[in-house]
Amino acid sequence: MKYPIKILDKSWLTHNVTLLVLEKPEGFTHNIGQAIELTLDTPKFRSQFAPFTLVSSPEEEQLKLIVKIYPQHHGLTEALSQAKPTDPLIITSAWDSYVYKGKGTFIAAGSGITPFIPMFRNLNNKKRLGKHRLIYANRRVNDIILQAELHDLFKQNFYNILSDEKNSDYDYGTIDYNYLLSKIDKFDQHFYVCGPDAFIDNVKKDLIRGGAKEANIQTGY
Repeated sequence: MKYPIKILDKSWLTHNVTLLVLEKPEGFTHNIGQAIELTLDTPKFRSQFAPFTLVSSPEEEQLKLIVKIYPQHHGLTEALSQAKPTDPLIITSAWDSYVYKGKGTFIAAGSGITPFIPMFRNLNNKKRLGKHRLIYANRRVNDIILQAELHDLFKQNFYNILSDEKNSDYDYGTIDYNYLLSKIDKFDQHFYVCGPDAFIDNVKKDLIRGGAKEANIQTGY
């Protein structure tokens, strides 16, 4: 099902990541971890839907999305970065992307953190986040989405690694097999992995090499 809605608000989280607050259409429902497809209701983009995970909770009165902008593509995300409140959008019904299955480790790269944000907030509200870990890869410090909130949520269980910037407060390099071994004490747990396709493939192979069961590695859509 498709719903015509409007943008209510837009703000920047980083230099190339924006938070969109959208109307919640009557009859629309979703669960934590679900995604929608979205496009601008304009002749150019009306048929160019793209998937985005909802970061708002089901109880909120608005829908919220975090969108990474790729201006070099001159496509939908660039147009969304230029959109204004009241601009019309079209969204689809929500569908499953990631489903929380139990305590484990979240591993994300860049905007791959977005599907996990509503899970983190929900687990924290239920006082159940404490024994989870987050391993988060970015290029530079200014690319880290919601860094302060994530640090407050995970504290000593929040591991940041940067690939393009050396900073004494962060690990340097990429998430490879040796890095995973240094941060994960046991592989008999759930793993939630999101990022570019190559990142997901490599992390999944390294987790299995470390002893994780493929059935316990969730990679979403």
